[in-house]
Amino acid sequence: MVAIMITLDILHINKCRLNLNEYLTLLKIKHDEENESFPYEIDHRYVMRLVKEGFIEVDTNKPYDDTKSPLYKLGPESNKVFKIDDLFEEFYEVFPHRVETEGGGFRAISAKDPNSLSAQSTRNIWNRMTKNKPSLQLKIIECLKRELEHRKTHNSLAFLQGIDTWLRQATWEKWEDIPDKNNSKTSIKL
Repeated sequence: MVAIMITLDILHINKCRLNLNEYLTLLKIKHDEENESFPYEIDHRYVMRLVKEGFIEVDTNKPYDDTKSPLYKLGPESNKVFKIDDLFEEFYEVFPHRVETEGGGFRAISAKDPNSLSAQSTRNIWNRMTKNKPSLQLKIIECLKRELEHRKTHNSLAFLQGIDTWLRQATWEKWEDIPDKNNSKTSIKL
């Protein structure tokens, strides 16, 4: 028995006008195209709609085998399903470029120019950690905002790690369980 763990973004799947079986069918075809294993049997009840809508195509270049179903390839509409907006620019914009030190000076913790060599190095770290993981990207940005809010409130911004260190050490994990002040619920007395 093979166990596999994947994270599904149901809102994204619904936005693409797919049900779960259709999405898993597309994911299976995507893995097949990349020569990766994905233990899912294509449910042919959903294939006709996916072909009709342009999500998949019958691959006429591959020989048809009577013992197996026809082989499929991803169609042009599937690009919308698997193209995930990268939030690196938003992350880079939120992260401070410099912080004030105790002596009144400043310490650089990220490059100002997002096209600099330093920023490209940071982007490579970001991609290694978060590629095709939009929920992780959002979580990282939310946790960074929490840490910045906390540090500003407690006047400890000078102790913020450099951007590359912050990513490599997964510092956001320390801020996951700390509630966001803007979203915290307040009790109302009647």
